[in-house]
Amino acid sequence: MKELTRRQIRRQETIEEILTIAREEMREHGVAGLRLDMIAKRLGIRTPSLYTYFESKDAIYDELFRRGFLEFGQLMVEGPGRKESAREKLLSSIETYMRFAQENPELYQLMFQRPVPSFVPSDESMAVSLENLAKAQAEFEEIFRSGELETDLPVEEARDLCIALQHGLTELHLANNPELPIGKGRFGKLAAQSVQLLLDAWRKS
Repeated sequence: MKELTRRQIRRQETIEEILTIAREEMREHGVAGLRLDMIAKRLGIRTPSLYTYFESKDAIYDELFRRGFLEFGQLMVEGPGRKESAREKLLSSIETYMRFAQENPELYQLMFQRPVPSFVPSDESMAVSLENLAKAQAEFEEIFRSGELETDLPVEEARDLCIALQHGLTELHLANNPELPIGKGRFGKLAAQSVQLLLDAWRKS
């Protein structure tokens, strides 16, 4: 691999600074409240100079979207992907999703909500997102092939039902008790009960 020049290293460092500041601004002012002039001010440069690194604000959103799904995908591999039983996999999936949202609220909003209706991820970034969905599909297929669960629903619909369940719990926990860890609070404590509902409905008789 060719060694980077000092100029290339400095450019990459500046890109990382921009992304860090963008995340901080999004946390404080909301994802849609991100302003290029504030990023430039904190960097100590003029706003037009930002276009040397990102061609638009949407380009910053896109890079954060892509990186967010890369990080989230790794967490899902390290969590649910290493569990054994259907119960463990489902519970770990919900808790991993909830914890990611709580620890990375600005990325969570950008990835799983529509805080900026005009923002459309690039094909490259969307491919990372779809890869995560494909892995979730594979996990569900493995669970149902194991014989632990049985349902008349197509695997895709069963997967989407679980996604809707974990997203709903996450939204309600963040709205009601965002200061409490996962496992605490009115909705944060319901992950295990939610999994039990699914198991009772889908358990093979």
